[in-house]
Amino acid sequence: MVKNGAAYMTLVNTGAETDRLLSASGEVAETIELHTHLLENNVMKMRKVDAIEVAPGEPTALKPGGLHVMLIGLKKPLVAGEIFPLTLKFEKAGEVPVQVMVRGKDAATLPGSGHAHHQ
Repeated sequence: MVKNGAAYMTLVNTGAETDRLLSASGEVAETIELHTHLLENNVMKMRKVDAIEVAPGEPTALKPGGLHVMLIGLKKPLVAGEIFPLTLKFEKAGEVPVQVMVRGKDAATLPGSGHAHHQ
């Protein structure tokens, strides 16, 4: 079984001030972290980040090759078409529940396997 996956989504801040995504939680994996990709010595590497800034009125894309929610130690395989819940914790907006739909023919083998919208 594949041990890790990722959730991608678009975050939209409808407030007047910049907010920050501080963490994500859920039952789908043992550990859930916020990550980004950085180019180091001509090699793309994944790195944990403390927070993701979300400016007001501007969509913030969490996508392959960039910022994303990393699912470490999946508790069961991700299956295309299935939906699982995550809770996103923001500095100002507090906890926001989202539903993540698993995408792709063989989603569990892809480094990115989910998609959700912050509502």
